[in-house]
Amino acid sequence: MCGATDCPVCGPLQGYSTSPAPTERDYELALESIVDTVMHYGVWPQPKKGEFKKPQFDLYQFLLEERDASYFLELYLGCITCSDVRERTRREQKTVTEMLMKHFRDSEYSYILEKVACEYAEDMA
Repeated sequence: MCGATDCPVCGPLQGYSTSPAPTERDYELALESIVDTVMHYGVWPQPKKGEFKKPQFDLYQFLLEERDASYFLELYLGCITCSDVRERTRREQKTVTEMLMKHFRDSEYSYILEKVACEYAEDMA
């Protein structure tokens, strides 16, 4: 053991990380990836076919806590009454996307953003 904190062998053994720190761009890419996954699958992380893993974040629970139930009822009524809800759907998707971006930056779920940003930094190194 050489004792150097930046040594790829000795550093991790001493508790030091040899991975590069995430850049602002890494955080942007990570946030975009997380929000896209949640908007597409409704959970984080993305479900894998053939295996069950308890999600770390559930969009359903998030919306129950953060949105008024009248939004859900309004879209449901639009669906069952043959109303054109495409524009309303796009507005809701945009609103929820913005809510998720803020939430993953500023809440107890920011650890997910940190982890994914570190993965991006390692991949770019």
